[in-house]
Amino acid sequence: MPAHLLIGAGAGLVSAALFASAVVSAALAGLILYLCPLPLCLAGLAWGKQAVTLAGVVGAILTLLVLGASPGIVYAVTVAIPATILVHLSLQYRTVPDPAGTAKQIVAWYPAGRIVAAAAIMAGVIALLMVLLLGPDMTRYQAAIDQMIPLIHETLGADNEIWTPEATENLRTLLTRALPAVMAIVWITIALFNMWLAGAIAKGSGHALRPWPNFHTLEIPNAMVIAFAVALALSFVPGIIGLIGTGFAGAFLIAYLLQGLAVIHFYTLGMPFRTVLLVVLYLAVLLLGWVAILVAILGLGEPMFGLRGRAAAAPIKTDDDNHD
Repeated sequence: MPAHLLIGAGAGLVSAALFASAVVSAALAGLILYLCPLPLCLAGLAWGKQAVTLAGVVGAILTLLVLGASPGIVYAVTVAIPATILVHLSLQYRTVPDPAGTAKQIVAWYPAGRIVAAAAIMAGVIALLMVLLLGPDMTRYQAAIDQMIPLIHETLGADNEIWTPEATENLRTLLTRALPAVMAIVWITIALFNMWLAGAIAKGSGHALRPWPNFHTLEIPNAMVIAFAVALALSFVPGIIGLIGTGFAGAFLIAYLLQGLAVIHFYTLGMPFRTVLLVVLYLAVLLLGWVAILVAILGLGEPMFGLRGRAAAAPIKTDDDNHD
């Protein structure tokens, strides 16, 4: 068997083992689940499309055989299939004429912004499936939420004085409306983090199959503005449709948050203390929700106002010297 296929099979085995460990061990379940896509993404970005495809198939089959049908399907839908799609998109390219006007052809890789958009759409679809799994109608969905409340009380401390009947009802209402968005946000964050980490490892090891993209050039397709507006409008509709809209809106919000960060990366190129400024910004985004929303609004404004186009004279770094 060729080396890249052996690596793909091994990556699928490692990913399935991580998933099984998360299912069996509650102590480190969160951290382990976050890293389940990493072996697949690394196999694909360093050894190609066949490697990641085989890794996904092997991981899904092993999970199915060891844990059963339901966990196997969950692994396939949330880990194997999305990772395979994202890697396949990342490795697409075409040759185009050199913008400098020479006779040479240059390689144009699939834009990173479209990869983020694809991840956002998949996050919305996964949130949709999770909502329908919890309950195809509001009665059964609400019943599933009600079953989660005692588990949350137990995890956080059932005897805590904060769990008054009013606080419990507020938690119930919040979970009912926000759970799809939380699912989508968590999933897209995990997926894109693993793609980034796998790309960094592949680049550092010298096995990367595509150049490292410049983050400050990230552009979400303009059509997603319309999709985000539709999802946001649907999120105010009562019932399951509103929950589905909430899931997609949460996923698209993360995409525009990334575009907003890309705009800030662009405007801070060449500034003194740039690294310190960006570290403070990222901490604020992680710790303060309103900062994240403001940055996402900035990202939404980019396709409408051409914010980076207005500063076209700013210095542009190449892939060789830029790591933002």
